[in-house]
Amino acid sequence: MHTTKSPATRTDEPSEHSSHHAGSLTKDIASVPMAPTDAAGIKDSSHPITHGGLRGWVARRPVISFLVLLFTLAYPVMSVPVLAAHGVIPDGWMPRLPGLDTERIAAAMLVFLALLPTTFLVTWAADGRPGVLRLVRRMFRWRIGARWWFIVLAGLPTLTMALALLLGDHLTPVDVLPFAITQTLGFLVNLLLINLWEETGWAGFVQTRLERRHSLPIAAILTAIPFALIHMPLHFIGDFTLESLATALVTLLIVSILVRLLLGVVLRGTRDSILAVAVLHTVFNRSNNDEGVVAGLLEGQAHGLAGLLAVILLATTVAILARHRLNRAYRARLDATDIDRSGSLPDSQQTADLSDVKAVEALVQPFTAVSPERRSPR
Repeated sequence: MHTTKSPATRTDEPSEHSSHHAGSLTKDIASVPMAPTDAAGIKDSSHPITHGGLRGWVARRPVISFLVLLFTLAYPVMSVPVLAAHGVIPDGWMPRLPGLDTERIAAAMLVFLALLPTTFLVTWAADGRPGVLRLVRRMFRWRIGARWWFIVLAGLPTLTMALALLLGDHLTPVDVLPFAITQTLGFLVNLLLINLWEETGWAGFVQTRLERRHSLPIAAILTAIPFALIHMPLHFIGDFTLESLATALVTLLIVSILVRLLLGVVLRGTRDSILAVAVLHTVFNRSNNDEGVVAGLLEGQAHGLAGLLAVILLATTVAILARHRLNRAYRARLDATDIDRSGSLPDSQQTADLSDVKAVEALVQPFTAVSPERRSPR
């Protein structure tokens, strides 16, 4: 990105010189030739886009490349434990551990042999080493405020239990200490072995990049489709029919759209914290599956429906709380702020995503909102 050699220090009182300078810089940016990149990708401006061949193609089409490579790896990898479970191939290689069934083995193989390698490989091809480092920083961004952590940790379980009780379920007694230990261990295993890495790919890569080109709801829906499809091999475990597979696909699509909408507003509200989204994903799973906290505290069959209603209610509430962060201009500011911490701004923000003058002005104003006379000495 074209900038002045001596960046200005921000103050609360921009001068006429700064306004003139910002306008000049905006014109400079608007006149930069469009980089050969997909609007869904970010390039490190310190490394111009000069790659040809396969890496150049991936850099120009990062989301498409991600999906092609992911499904090419994931379906064959996940089919191995599924085939072993049906006796088609030997199953002696599968670990025999308590709580480790075929579904969990297939999910772990999906994450570590397909999703995680694809995420980092395509990020490197599109953004280089700085892009990989930015993604890793977002994975462990925990300073989001107590209010957001309360929403992430307590929102879904509380709403799900309340709605399930209203729908006819009732409380069941439990041994508090063993129950708490079991649920805590299950939560940590799911988060650290699956959901943190899973959301690095889906929220950190796919959904974030789609948000640069589409509104948040559209990006969530577009992410939900491959997110649902990648889980379909898990429904070939055990007995199945064409009818059961069709039902599973429709159910997966509906649930995935609702969950990705919730995760999308939380991602934006927590300023791109992949960690917060991964924790919320784990909380959702532990609030809805048969081994989770809600199922352990309630008797009845209403907690499944209650879980979906809780997702809708929480997503609506969070969207209202974070409504000023849900537009594309805020997504652009998040990207610019995150990249500025690594010392550069992305070339892709000079292209289709931010080609209109107002968006460019919002992007560059923080760096130029001071006159030359008021700059701090270097």
